[in-house]
Amino acid sequence: MYWTRKHVLVCTANHCAQKGANDVAGRLRLDIIRRGLDVEILVNNCGTIDLCDIGPNVIVYPDNVIYHRVTVSDLPEIVEHLRGGPVVERLVLRRTTPTEEARRSLYHEAVSPEPSRPAADFITLAAAHGFDEAWVAEQQRRGFIARKPTSGEVPETITVTKKARGRYGF
Repeated sequence: MYWTRKHVLVCTANHCAQKGANDVAGRLRLDIIRRGLDVEILVNNCGTIDLCDIGPNVIVYPDNVIYHRVTVSDLPEIVEHLRGGPVVERLVLRRTTPTEEARRSLYHEAVSPEPSRPAADFITLAAAHGFDEAWVAEQQRRGFIARKPTSGEVPETITVTKKARGRYGF
């Protein structure tokens, strides 16, 4: 981050990019330059922060703010925050944000009594918490769960990984 006042990271991984992250990153850089803030605010794109299902995501350091579901129309408010204005509360992702609470609740239930269960049971549990099979597949790609294929009479299983257990406190 060297000598800047703020460092902004915009996730442009595949799934965030599909939701417009490259437009957000490009427009944010342009807005920062146009306002003459590029000496004090550094904007970079980054790979995944493992939240692409709720992206595009923008992280602001040293403020420890994660904005989620950011669109180009949100950028004027975000730029005001970067200039020293208030945080854009409606975009902030916190541990208590409903999406994060649902995720935590799902993982808490999924590891009890064991971190592995039949895949069909995990998918049903995910659906009960508001997550579809595409979300489950994304969690697998991101390393939060692992699938073990059917073997003999043992059905396909899904295991909540150490990564998910660590992030969500189990």
